[in-house]
Amino acid sequence: MRTLRKKLVRDVWRMRYQGITIALLVGCGIASFVASIATLASVEASRDAFYDEARFADISVHLQRAPRPILDRLRDLPGVAAVEGRIVGDYRLELPDAMEPVSARFVSLAWPQDARLDRPRVLVGRSVEPGRADEVVASDAFAEAWHLAPGATIAAVIEGKRATFRVVGIAVSPEFVYAPNPRTGLPDALHFGVMWMDGDALAEAAGMKGEFDDAIVQLAAGANERDVIDRVDALLESYGGVGAIGRADQPSAKLVEQKIGQLERMAGTLPVVFLAVAAFLLNVLMSRIVGTQREQIATLKALGYRSGELARHYLGFAVLICTVGTLLGVGLGVLGAKAILGVYEKYFKFGTYLFRLDTPAIVAASAVAFAAGLGGTYLAVRRAVAIPPAEAMRPEAPAIYHRSYLDRVYTLLPPVARMVIRDVARRPGRLLLSVGSIALATAIVLVGASYGDSIDELLELQYGISHREDVAVTFDHARPWRAIRDLARVPGVANAEGERVVPVRVRAGPVAKTTTILGIARHGELYHLLDASRLPMSVPLDGLALSRVLANELAVNVGDELDIEQLELGRRRVHVPVAALVDDLLGMQAYMDARALAHVLDEEPRANVALLAVDRRDIDAVRARLDAMPAVAAVTQPAVDRELLRSEVGDVFVVLNIVLSLFAAAIAVGVIYNNARIALEVRSRDLATLRILGFTRGELATVLLGEQAIQVALAIAPGLWLGHTLGRLTMSAVDQELIRVPLEIGTPSYVAAMCVVLLAALASALAVRRRADRLDLVAVLKARD
Repeated sequence: MRTLRKKLVRDVWRMRYQGITIALLVGCGIASFVASIATLASVEASRDAFYDEARFADISVHLQRAPRPILDRLRDLPGVAAVEGRIVGDYRLELPDAMEPVSARFVSLAWPQDARLDRPRVLVGRSVEPGRADEVVASDAFAEAWHLAPGATIAAVIEGKRATFRVVGIAVSPEFVYAPNPRTGLPDALHFGVMWMDGDALAEAAGMKGEFDDAIVQLAAGANERDVIDRVDALLESYGGVGAIGRADQPSAKLVEQKIGQLERMAGTLPVVFLAVAAFLLNVLMSRIVGTQREQIATLKALGYRSGELARHYLGFAVLICTVGTLLGVGLGVLGAKAILGVYEKYFKFGTYLFRLDTPAIVAASAVAFAAGLGGTYLAVRRAVAIPPAEAMRPEAPAIYHRSYLDRVYTLLPPVARMVIRDVARRPGRLLLSVGSIALATAIVLVGASYGDSIDELLELQYGISHREDVAVTFDHARPWRAIRDLARVPGVANAEGERVVPVRVRAGPVAKTTTILGIARHGELYHLLDASRLPMSVPLDGLALSRVLANELAVNVGDELDIEQLELGRRRVHVPVAALVDDLLGMQAYMDARALAHVLDEEPRANVALLAVDRRDIDAVRARLDAMPAVAAVTQPAVDRELLRSEVGDVFVVLNIVLSLFAAAIAVGVIYNNARIALEVRSRDLATLRILGFTRGELATVLLGEQAIQVALAIAPGLWLGHTLGRLTMSAVDQELIRVPLEIGTPSYVAAMCVVLLAALASALAVRRRADRLDLVAVLKARD
């Protein structure tokens, strides 16, 4: 056994470069899996800890206004443990350097502080003091965007009155972990923030002394959320309540859950594929490496070593490689997870991120790698020891070849090319295995490159085909349709179209979803619905055009009827048929012709959003005129929204892209290099013989590397096809309720994937060529036959 240990050390040193590349292959497979699982575990742990600490409410409801004594009736409802009435309103801020309108959601703070629900965690500074009307606490993202610190001064216009406030603290809150601008639905800290203020002071400023317009509820243990929501709705309906919602439908919590669900699905797709590919390639490579030592195994067996001892010796080599690969994979996985968490931290403000490693997942990934490596090694050793030593110590007998229909073609080729083609054609099994390995590596490289192209396609469809306006105007409330005609006459405006956005609860049997109906002009030019082919379509004259994802959630199709409850004052209920399905890209909503929607709601045509076509040279002047209009609550530009969406979606995908692309490239290099090195080991005697017979080093390189070149050439096309398939699988893991990312892979990405594989092949060829040039001809030709 001492001799075998010495041999193991020598083998490890002799094959150190092969061992490093194989360990790197294993490490990349494990790292991609560990990074995804650790990111998921860390985000979930951070969310749960923050929600518990801040007493995140179970139910929330917004209404027009109600007297505070109603809160006592809410507390008496069965299933309610605690209730807090608040004042919540969006008001415009005046900041010295603001070039565009900036608003903030002001939220009242109740006393005593320890009894609050949804209480903000102050990160810097302190909370407001009771009775101080000039103090506010700003949200962390907004303060970071505007470089606000405790002591900064800001001004706001609340109910037409200008007030000045001093920022005394910077905080995060469970209901604003993800704080999208209500006008766009996207996180936009430059234009929207959150301010917390003493409750009595905000009531005085908003003209709501003794009243509230927002309530949050904590459920008692064992209470049924749906029953409590129904009781809250019944109590507050006469006060303009738009419907209570559970935590799952609270905007921030819902988006956080959707993002976590998306991360969970992604962790279960591509990283698993990575790990499976790495395990497969490890099995193949270890089997082939051990297969090259057939004569050594036979010699050792002839010297008296038992089969079990030989198996343990070669398994030790596999264990060493897998151990190095596992340690490398865990380390890279931790670094990758922290990089991805850094991106999530920009958007999800949990205050503190807890890093968690999922130990069972790491053990499972390592077990897969060890099983693959040890399995391939054991099978190869078992095949080798099954051959009698005297037979195994002789070089393998030449294969029996037969004439084929290609022989006439071979005669047209030079001798070196003839040898390469014949060798490839007469070993189809080895060729297919090598081609399959390189194709898998190519596919993984392409998947990493596909993210950027898909995001670009999403943005082009959303803001180049669907949304074609230059400026979007949001009114303070729904206005008669003549407001759209008034905007069309504003100097610089070429065209104006209106939209009516109505919050609704849609029911189909027992399934209900809270969403919006968007009433749009049937023949409008600035907003287009998209069909299944991502082409513009017209909104039906009658009935709803439903997001396909929403239709799937409700289990309805064209022709089915939906129960629609309007979540505005009056709470009108109507039945509307589904007339068409829409393949929109963001969120889930319904669409109707604006006039048909007004008829269904039994109201005159109204609009709360206007879409404007403006010459780019006049945008600044038009925005200035719009900002001066009292009825205008916000003015936004799709060009800005486009960059916000790119930033929000793209940042995470860019980090994933970089991490996975590096791993994929390492896998490609490991596969191709080891294929070339194994080919050199197998054919070293043949190459030495040819060298003695007068072949040049260049001709020998052609014989050796010609087969590798053919393998790479044959693998690229199937690899690109497989990469496209894996890319589609990955994109399907994105939360479809939140966003639908169409798979789009541009020519540059295909070229980039091919270049990575070709460069890996070139680097491997140069390394192997250098080693082939240094063959010791005498040592190689010493045969025991």
